[in-house]
Amino acid sequence: MNQISSDDIQQIAVDAGALVLENGGETYRSEDTVVHTAQSLGADAPSSFVTPTVVMVSFRDNGGTHYSYFRRIYRRGTNLRKLVMINNLSRSLERRCRISDARMIEHRIERINNTPDYPGAVVVAAAALNSFFFTLLFGGSLTDALCAFGIGAVLRLILKLLDKSTLNSFFISLLSGSVISMLADCIGLTALPVHTSVVMIGVLMQVVPGLALVNSIRDIIAGDFMAGTARLMDVLMTALGLSVGSAAGILFTGVVKGLL
Repeated sequence: MNQISSDDIQQIAVDAGALVLENGGETYRSEDTVVHTAQSLGADAPSSFVTPTVVMVSFRDNGGTHYSYFRRIYRRGTNLRKLVMINNLSRSLERRCRISDARMIEHRIERINNTPDYPGAVVVAAAALNSFFFTLLFGGSLTDALCAFGIGAVLRLILKLLDKSTLNSFFISLLSGSVISMLADCIGLTALPVHTSVVMIGVLMQVVPGLALVNSIRDIIAGDFMAGTARLMDVLMTALGLSVGSAAGILFTGVVKGLL
């Protein structure tokens, strides 16, 4: 591998760690990626500090000059395909194979970052099936599951439309809970033999932050108490938004029923 400048090392290492964090990876995994990437590129004694909103790297070059660099993280999601790709790139750097200069590495990282998500139709169908089978799992009938299938598809379509919005996760959770409860209650007004509570629970499962909860616990177990606690608070705020939104939707449809 050709000699890579310290400026490029810090940029590439933080880019790699940010990709891990933004796509659902744990804090310790992001730190490991930053450290291993910087070390593979020639950094001396690299160290990393990662929280859910910041990725930092610090190291020395061969002349003993100290470098530090950080980036603020504004978005977080889940994309396991990108996690696998950035992990493969990190391993390639560690083996020092096939990648010869900084520009090539940066191009690889940019290509991973711009990897298209699954088609919208696939995401909507998967969310609808998720709601369908969770409803059956919670003891719902086939009619309940079919209703959950439809509501789950509508909810995911709304969330896809909100992907580019500036709304934070709490308000999106609030909206999700409201949409689910109102649609379930509207179906309850029909002659269909539907258990609205089971339908609501089945659809809510697709927006429950399960991965974030697991990551927060893993971070705490790994000793990253600040990051783990921050993630846990994010999970609790999302759960609060879903709960308040669901209650508000039920109250709203109750008022409408009373007027009718």
